[in-house]
Amino acid sequence: MAKLLLAGMLLALIASILPMMIPFFALLFATTPLGLITDKDLNKKYRAQTVGYSVMTQPWLEVIEKHGLFEKRVITSTDYQLMDDRRNVKVSYAKDIIFNHETDSTLTLTLFYGGANKTITFDKNTGNILAVKLN
Repeated sequence: MAKLLLAGMLLALIASILPMMIPFFALLFATTPLGLITDKDLNKKYRAQTVGYSVMTQPWLEVIEKHGLFEKRVITSTDYQLMDDRRNVKVSYAKDIIFNHETDSTLTLTLFYGGANKTITFDKNTGNILAVKLN
């Protein structure tokens, strides 16, 4: 009986420590490449990445404009902004990110899923989604 009580107390101690590790994981994911899911150079000017810096949030898509040593985040998009009826079409499930074209005010990307693809047109000034087309 004493062994069971000791095992229960140790299990309760370990279970109470686990929630306190969430800030540690957030710091670990944000400062190391462990939070980076997908990283792709779209062209000489843009880079796209899918990141998930926390265990409490869904991953999101970022499009970054390269300026040599410094970079500027142009677009940030989450799953909620790209939602449709299918559960398997999410930012984190994209196998590849393809650069389509760019104008003065828009940037068009295709999220490649292997089956159904999603072409998204973003406004470069505001970062908002202008159009979503399923391929």
